[in-house]
Amino acid sequence: MTDDQPSRATRWVPIRNWDLWTLRPAALAFFLLVESAVAGAAIWLLSALGTVSTTDWMRFGAILVAITIHLVMVKRAEESRRNESAGPHIDLTSVWTFAAAIALPGGLAVIVTLWMRILIQPIARRQPYRFVFSSSSILGSTMLAWAVVHLSGFSLAATGHIPTDLGLVLVLALAAALNWFAQVATIAIALKIVTPHTRLVEFLGSKNDNMLEVTTLGAGAMLGMLITSHWVGPLLLVAPVILVNALLNNAAERRAHLERLLSEQEQLHQQLAEDAHTDYRTGLLNTNGLAEYANRLTERSRHDGQPVTVLAIDLDFFKRINDTWGHPAGNAVLAEVGRILREKLRPGDVAGRDGGEEFLVVLADTGLAQGISIAERIREAIAEATVSTTDKHRNTVTLRGRALPPADDDGPDVRAISASIGVAVVPDNGDSLALAQHSADAALYVAKENGRNQVRVADLDIGAGARVSLPALPVMPVLPDLPSPRTDQQSTADDSQISRSA
Repeated sequence: MTDDQPSRATRWVPIRNWDLWTLRPAALAFFLLVESAVAGAAIWLLSALGTVSTTDWMRFGAILVAITIHLVMVKRAEESRRNESAGPHIDLTSVWTFAAAIALPGGLAVIVTLWMRILIQPIARRQPYRFVFSSSSILGSTMLAWAVVHLSGFSLAATGHIPTDLGLVLVLALAAALNWFAQVATIAIALKIVTPHTRLVEFLGSKNDNMLEVTTLGAGAMLGMLITSHWVGPLLLVAPVILVNALLNNAAERRAHLERLLSEQEQLHQQLAEDAHTDYRTGLLNTNGLAEYANRLTERSRHDGQPVTVLAIDLDFFKRINDTWGHPAGNAVLAEVGRILREKLRPGDVAGRDGGEEFLVVLADTGLAQGISIAERIREAIAEATVSTTDKHRNTVTLRGRALPPADDDGPDVRAISASIGVAVVPDNGDSLALAQHSADAALYVAKENGRNQVRVADLDIGAGARVSLPALPVMPVLPDLPSPRTDQQSTADDSQISRSA
């Protein structure tokens, strides 16, 4: 896996400040064990190299040239593929290293692998300790494949004896499997130690990545067999490998482009869904949104045996604001009421504009006493609001709440903002949102008939049907002993059930 930014260790900081020392002791021990074992085996193979035939040197040189041409030509494409890779990155270098393990002496196979890692280091862009460990894993798997092939006793040349020739195929298949397994096992175990909460399967790569690796090892086996016949084999294969790399890069770019398109489409779909449920003047839910989310909240609370308080809110003399100051002023007042409701309500509550100057609020898991307190706070906030807007002639005017004291520069009807609120509770005033809303509307009419700018409570006799008591009720005071309906930490509703917060 690549690192987006270079580590501190690559910027010549003191050794004691390297990122390596932040790892768990178990990870450091595993790194040291693997790297020491691989280094020891590599040194032994290099020391035992002995006399190398001219043919082996020619094969060795051809593989080095092919690797160099390949990695230089595909540098940008490989960088792009690594950047797009979400997990372990699979490249095509196993073609050369596995072929070297088959056709070259062990020491030369070690040199080929090290040269490949030197060339790929600028592309890999990994922290030094990770690059060294990855290189150790690849080198160890290459030496393991070399040992299986050369210690098996099978001739790399065709013998004409079918069981012997088929036995070589099985040996090469075993060497390829061990090569793949050694890399996967060491990298997966290391990452599991570093990030113990992650499952091992996440480090194995996708099915397509591993199919690519198997194909690459197969091509490496064929190249290794070809090299045994003629040393120019790597030079013949380098062009096809580069073309395959280009095709993989194009496929990765198309996949990334499609993923971006799908992500943008999903975001657009979510935005359209939100717009379809949102009133653009107030930022609250519209009628469609209220029908969906308010009913969902009510049903959830009813299922949990919790009460739901419904507030029917209507702005007082709103038509007079439009007639006197113009519709822009009325729209500004609506926007301010939307802001107040979003500020005063909890994340789990639902609020929306139910048409014109009417609003509906559904308070999650809220009984009557707390619902009255919240309604009073909303009413007071609206009656103390100040809205700067323009009148019909585009002159600046400031509309003020009716609870505010008159100012010296107040013109006629400037103190024009207030609201009447009706309160009902599910299940006390009906076992559905529709019944409770009907009762809240009836209480709202009582508030209108008794002077406006007040809160009234419905009294529904469920057994007898929708019957609302209409005696004149005083304005309900704020109950100081009740919890505040709006804090950043307080939320009694299940936010996962209500995707839209008022």
